[in-house]
Amino acid sequence: MSDAVVVDANLALKWVLLEVDSTMSLGLLDKWTDERKEIMAPALFAYEVTNILHRHAIAGKLTYDEALQGLSKLFSLGILLQFSLYEETSARAIEFAHRFHLPATYDAHYLALAQREQCEFWTADARLWNTVKNELNWVRLLGDSRP
Repeated sequence: MSDAVVVDANLALKWVLLEVDSTMSLGLLDKWTDERKEIMAPALFAYEVTNILHRHAIAGKLTYDEALQGLSKLFSLGILLQFSLYEETSARAIEFAHRFHLPATYDAHYLALAQREQCEFWTADARLWNTVKNELNWVRLLGDSRP
């Protein structure tokens, strides 16, 4: 495995939103920082976290100022956003979506990036993890204790 890790929006948002497993997620962030891991995500990560924070503000779970502060904090962490300029990465995302019967290619882009970088992909999305865990042992679920 490489010195990089791919994270999805579900996991990263726990770094700025107070949720049940935020402490666990922050522990991973501290560990990766100590290990000097490069934290990566596909470019769509920026749109996903922005949209989720906006939706929290609309629902009254956050003020708009808190949503903006959360966004600023996430972007200050230096997450390396990867643009899928290469046809093979997007093609691989379609292959993953087809193989695992995913309704869209968003999650599949995270899978394709982690495969390309030969690193772990961490998610807080139990449904995605349950779908791929038996075939993709480099996909990790927040809170899972598998080695």
